Amino acid sequence: MKRMVYIIIAVAAIAITGAIVAGCAVNPTKNNESKVISGVSLSQQHSDFYYYYSFYLREDSGKILLDADVRFDEEPYEVILEGCEAEKADFQNLLSIIEKYNVEDYVNKYKKKPLPFEAMDKTTMKTTLYYTDGSDKSADTGEDYRQELYDFFKKLALDYHSKAVSANFE
Repeated sequence: MKRMVYIIIAVAAIAITGAIVAGCAVNPTKNNESKVISGVSLSQQHSDFYYYYSFYLREDSGKILLDADVRFDEEPYEVILEGCEAEKADFQNLLSIIEKYNVEDYVNKYKKKPLPFEAMDKTTMKTTLYYTDGSDKSADTGEDYRQELYDFFKKLALDYHSKAVSANFE
């Protein structure tokens, strides 16, 4: 009788341990459906300042705001915008580009490839998606959507350059 109690306790302990281990091994499903894009930025950096641009269009407190710092070969040669109010249609057009090229999936699945060395003056291009929950995710800008996204932001900067913090017309 005493032996049977030990067997039952041992089997119960093994079953409980197995359930705990199995539960820890299961990855919880990630619910990306609750994440809503609230902003998108596109930037390019290089040691030569004329290869630099930075754009950021976002929804903030019911307003659409644009930040831009960009240089052009044609007039206006430089546009710097900070918190410039833009149209809601501009943000919707941006989201259409993000959807068209499936940028959200690309950015969320992006894994940077390790390099044996890093060139200090290498041109880097980043796309960052900002979400309403306060999180953000960045990736090297994909070749398939880079030009269309840059052209979109460039057009916005030119459309709103009259509201620029600084516009250099050399």
